[in-house]
Amino acid sequence: MDKALYLGIDGGGSTCRARLADAAGRILGEGRAGAANTLLGVENAFLQIEAAAGEALRAAGLPAETMPRLHAGLGLAGLSLARERDAVRSHAHPFAAAVVESDAHIACLGAFAGGDGAILIVGTGSCGCAIIDGRETTVGGWGFAVGDQGSGAAMGRAVVRRAILAHDKVIPATELTRAVMASFDDSPESAVLWAQTATPKDYAAYAPQVIDAAQAGDAIAQAIVQQAARDLSRFIRALIDQGAPQVALFGGLAAPIAPWLPDTLRGFLAKPIGDALDGALHLARRHHTAVEAVGT
Repeated sequence: MDKALYLGIDGGGSTCRARLADAAGRILGEGRAGAANTLLGVENAFLQIEAAAGEALRAAGLPAETMPRLHAGLGLAGLSLARERDAVRSHAHPFAAAVVESDAHIACLGAFAGGDGAILIVGTGSCGCAIIDGRETTVGGWGFAVGDQGSGAAMGRAVVRRAILAHDKVIPATELTRAVMASFDDSPESAVLWAQTATPKDYAAYAPQVIDAAQAGDAIAQAIVQQAARDLSRFIRALIDQGAPQVALFGGLAAPIAPWLPDTLRGFLAKPIGDALDGALHLARRHHTAVEAVGT
């Protein structure tokens, strides 16, 4: 196998996914590893990238020694900060070449096959990205401490806070709040100790439970999901105001949150043509082609 091999990486706040393709675009193998958000550490992000890439190589029946031949397109969470972008781009990698963009950027490339459009990622975190006439505009994506509105982590934090309020009889308890407190052995002190080391992924683990409870009519769950939908609607409107003709939803919570969005936005929502890994492979091919063109 002497032709170029391309690796697409989608490094999110919960998982890092890899997809390996040949020069003809055939998918050879895929892999998965842990969270690759650069805000959790650039060194850790690259450990997860290499682990996912190694799994993709094994799935393709290729030896680990193939890694240095791969032309990689890396889409990583956390790159809204210039500090993170600089750290990632200066970090040593095992590939023949690597080009780095945000996870939102590769999702947008994949959703519209490189054409104009916008995406909103709704997963552990939240971030919107529009690419119009080659120009990128982003909204959100500033991390759990100051952003990630409407995300799984935000919903998880909201339900933990409300569960403690209900335990203290400040607000009425519901089946959801009782279940969340049960996960802390009905002890606010245990929740406080947990929160001292909890990551966004840990908080986001409660989000599916919140959405299920909201669908079942739990009042606190519905309030949390409705707030998330309002926050995400603001992002969608901002992307439309930037000139995006359509917005595609991405991420593990995209499908369950969509029914809670207002009807006025449904006409702007689009079904993605491809996924974030398609976008990462597009990025890798485009970079490799540009480098070859300069060299000829």
